[in-house]
Amino acid sequence: MFEKWFNSHVLCLCNVGCMLPTNIELEKRLGLLYYVTSTDGVGGRIRGDIEDFRVVEDSEISLDSRGEHLVLVIEKRDVTTDFVIRHISKILGLDRKFIGFAGIKDSRAVAVQKFSIPFKEDIDVRKFDIIGKVKVIEAYRTSKKIRLGMLKGNYFEITLRNCIPSMQLIESTLRELNVLGCPNYFGYQRFGTRRFNTHLLGKHLLKKEYEMFFEELIYKVYPDESAKAKECRTLAREGLLKEAYNMMPKKLWIEKKVLNMMLKNFPPQKIIRSLGRSLLKFYVNAYQSYLFNLMVSERIARGLPLNRLVEGDFVKGGSPALPILGFKSKLPEGEAGKIVKDVIECENLELGVFNNRGLGLKVKGSLRKVNLNYRNLEFSNVGADALKFFFWLEKGCYATILLREFCKNEFYK
Repeated sequence: MFEKWFNSHVLCLCNVGCMLPTNIELEKRLGLLYYVTSTDGVGGRIRGDIEDFRVVEDSEISLDSRGEHLVLVIEKRDVTTDFVIRHISKILGLDRKFIGFAGIKDSRAVAVQKFSIPFKEDIDVRKFDIIGKVKVIEAYRTSKKIRLGMLKGNYFEITLRNCIPSMQLIESTLRELNVLGCPNYFGYQRFGTRRFNTHLLGKHLLKKEYEMFFEELIYKVYPDESAKAKECRTLAREGLLKEAYNMMPKKLWIEKKVLNMMLKNFPPQKIIRSLGRSLLKFYVNAYQSYLFNLMVSERIARGLPLNRLVEGDFVKGGSPALPILGFKSKLPEGEAGKIVKDVIECENLELGVFNNRGLGLKVKGSLRKVNLNYRNLEFSNVGADALKFFFWLEKGCYATILLREFCKNEFYK
């Protein structure tokens, strides 16, 4: 679908001015069809070293010396937020539902974020430390459990290596961003790590295309996967399910679970339901993100501003917003409405599919700003071919989306 969408808009984009179409196939697959800036990119790569990507949560969880909850300010290194939650749960023998956190942070990074647990007098916070992975750097009492969304944003410190360290290029790009805004696309990591296909899984779930769901989850081979994973998928496609199951790496636990149930001849819908509502909703949310990306790309293609309102725009926090589609979504009017309706039509979509009772999925929808909110962006040379960026992003915004305007290459791989 993305090829049809992309090709149909390149010609009209040429008349808009300085926006550029991407030539990166992965970005096209994820709906990231355009750059808003016209400058050359500096190239480069991020995450060459774990220290190259640092993020610190910006939240105000107030101290209360008599509070019923304990805040753990944790620095995690090269592990997921879920890893930390499972670790705390295991140490305390505590159901994870009692562990609070405000948001998920990058795994391939050094990240500082807050977690909350029920307060007890005899808790020794040092027992949560894992050398090189998890360290409690502060602990204090508070009155309320931390919940998702209880943060303002995140501070980033990112080193770009093997790049053209041109301060002039960076300054030119930043000038354009300050005037034009930056597309608030959902970033690459929203769609997976090596396969980048979570949105396709969500699409097949919603449309009840269960065979296509299994094709995407189990059988299809992607170029960046490990040789072992590729071999397992090939075996599965050849009907050698037991061999594929036995060889499948443990970290691909979803595929292993599905293969095991296939071997036991469970019906497709029962296999899918066994994955759990939270995982299925994760896939659906990824498809919503893809649809939003297409809407932002269409807005750019039509030459409409990201940081100023146009006819029919929804407003969120004083900024233009587009719907994250769900079964209760209201569609905007005017130019903004045409964008949404075009995406829905191109995807052959009906909003009712977001209420899938058979799988227990009810996704109402919401709004998201079309302009990425960044502040205090600074940069400096840190070597012959390296640049360091410092900036703040509003919660829900992706650092990689801001950086792609400067790099204009596959810097995230």
